[in-house]
Amino acid sequence: MIVPKDPSGLSVLVFAFMVAAACSRDGLPEDPVDPARGRDVEPGDKPLDAADPHSWDVKLDAGPVRKTSSREHSAGQAWIFDAKLAEPLELDIDQAEARGYTVIDLGDDWRPYIFTHKTPGQADESHNDYADRYVALANDWTDADGDLLAEHEHNYLELYGIPPSLAVVIEEWRDLGEIEQCLTEAGYEGKAFDPNVGTIAYSKGKGAKRLRSWKWARTNLQNKMRKAGLKAEADAQNWAAAAGVEALKKPYAAFLEFEGEVGTIRNAQIRFRCEKLFNEVDGRGKFDLGDFDGSTHYALANFEKKHDLMGWGHFTAENEAYLGLSPREAVHQRLVRVVTERVVSATGIVEDGSAGEWKSDFRWKDSKGNEHALRDLTSEFIEATITALDLDDPTTALARLEALGKLASKDPDHPEGFGHLLVAVKLPELPAYYSPSMQFSTVIDRGDIWYDFPWDAEGKQSAQPRERFPKLTLYVTYEGQQIPLVHWRTTIGSWRSEMEDGKEYYAYKNSDVGDRVWKTIMAAPVWIPPDGTPTDSLTKLKRQDGKLRRVVNYDETGPGYTSAYGLVAGYHVRLTPKSDGSVSVFDNQIRTHGSVDYMSILRRFSHGCHRLYNMNAVRMFSMILQHRDYTRTGQTKIGAGRTFESEGKSYTMRLTTRGYQYELVEPIPITVTEGRVRGRRQSPITEMMPKPGVDYSVEDELELPPEPPL
Repeated sequence: MIVPKDPSGLSVLVFAFMVAAACSRDGLPEDPVDPARGRDVEPGDKPLDAADPHSWDVKLDAGPVRKTSSREHSAGQAWIFDAKLAEPLELDIDQAEARGYTVIDLGDDWRPYIFTHKTPGQADESHNDYADRYVALANDWTDADGDLLAEHEHNYLELYGIPPSLAVVIEEWRDLGEIEQCLTEAGYEGKAFDPNVGTIAYSKGKGAKRLRSWKWARTNLQNKMRKAGLKAEADAQNWAAAAGVEALKKPYAAFLEFEGEVGTIRNAQIRFRCEKLFNEVDGRGKFDLGDFDGSTHYALANFEKKHDLMGWGHFTAENEAYLGLSPREAVHQRLVRVVTERVVSATGIVEDGSAGEWKSDFRWKDSKGNEHALRDLTSEFIEATITALDLDDPTTALARLEALGKLASKDPDHPEGFGHLLVAVKLPELPAYYSPSMQFSTVIDRGDIWYDFPWDAEGKQSAQPRERFPKLTLYVTYEGQQIPLVHWRTTIGSWRSEMEDGKEYYAYKNSDVGDRVWKTIMAAPVWIPPDGTPTDSLTKLKRQDGKLRRVVNYDETGPGYTSAYGLVAGYHVRLTPKSDGSVSVFDNQIRTHGSVDYMSILRRFSHGCHRLYNMNAVRMFSMILQHRDYTRTGQTKIGAGRTFESEGKSYTMRLTTRGYQYELVEPIPITVTEGRVRGRRQSPITEMMPKPGVDYSVEDELELPPEPPL
């Protein structure tokens, strides 16, 4: 059984989902199918025996190469995993696909569809520059700047849209013995996290105060227990005895008030130390046991990144539940997430259950009039894949991974990795609305909108609560029906800082309302900072040669997962036909794009763009490209940049590309709704507004030239 991401509950996948639906994987009406071939039965066909490898020698027509096909992969062959076979069977990729198997890339050089160099079946090869960087990051070879990682370092970039390779996961698995021994010797209690503790927020200095209060409450209770004739040693059974003595109830309650929090912190610190999650650079990994200090705050944030948990480095019910998992169970979950991204990419799906949660009573009809509920294809397909590969048991998954690794065609430069490993499994049928050319559309509901300036003359911020948050819904039109595929949280514009005449103001950055289209999809897009960008954000501190130095901040511009546009962006443009037959394109610089600032997507605003979690943006735009005609324009070349001053020093920024470009043959319509406008104003303020507390009457002191003679 796969341990769920949220260990507190798991919606059971119904076995019926694993059964073939009434339509083929290509969305065609059902015809007689030979299950061993996975295609229509032709007159005179000789039935195949899936349990007899010799019958697989029959050559089948694999049909046209589709964008989800792996037929052009350099590996050439895939390993068939089927319960009817005693052992995996190596078969040419086209023959595996002809027999209805889905080929999944588990190799070290895998990357999502948006980072491919060529469209399957087409002669449009064009090198995608970010593909190599993506692979290096996923394999823990380099950091975001392209510098080599030290042997003990890890990227932990799942939350940023880059899951690790299987080579990284198996390395972590092999380290479990040392980690588990460390935990045992340190007295770690993995299942001892108290669910009643609640959130423990980090605040500088508060952890030390809490620890002192706990020590005082413990000493006070011990003294009173001794006076009452009870054993006072630090033992849970002894503490519980105090609860039955009337005179000890108050000091016992005072002790328990701090014991739960301090115990949680102390136990977590043991886990972080054994997993080497503290920052050991320059001795900054030092911590006091039981004190929620800065080092522990940093280590907890690392734990969250490692296990794909969204948070700010505070103890919450979610990360405490994950701390309750054994290291082996937690790494198994990491394995499942890694394989999930490969399965989603191989099948070209995007449905993750979010649309079904939003519209639980929605039903769509196929061409025969049969009704269907919305499905969570991602969960269905990963369940089937993990079962087929026999990776569902955390206690045996390492051995299974090592066996898979032995099947891989090794990369000479990385012989310990998974090289170029392709596996092929039978998956549930796709819904009938899937086809090589799907009719997509998107609606972005802006939710609650406040146009009022949120500060008064004294600088006091006004409350502008939101009950409805912005949501993006991707639809497909099939048989006259608009079927929602995903329903995701996104962002809209609001008040943001902007420079004018050397001073910082607030400007309302609106999100355009109305109809637009996605025509351009840019992989690894580059953001070119406008002139009004505060220069402080254009530099960063970086450790070079053991020293912190301030350098140009290409993290913000990209290309890269940390950039303002994330890993992929769809451009919102308005197309207007002209009298001469041409089309004018209006681009107001609004994008739907990925973002590493995952927590802000739930709460805050943008500069007008619609941000998604990087991993969701990658899935959605990859899926769109896999099911839509496009032109692969390739890597764009520009010569942009600027020279600027920051803190008295001059810097030069150079940008050579806007990203890797795809142009959709038929643009995808987008509708951005007005939302629900609240407050007094019904339209945005267009002028710059002064920042509260800033005295704009004081001119900068300048060295003036001498006055001319009279």
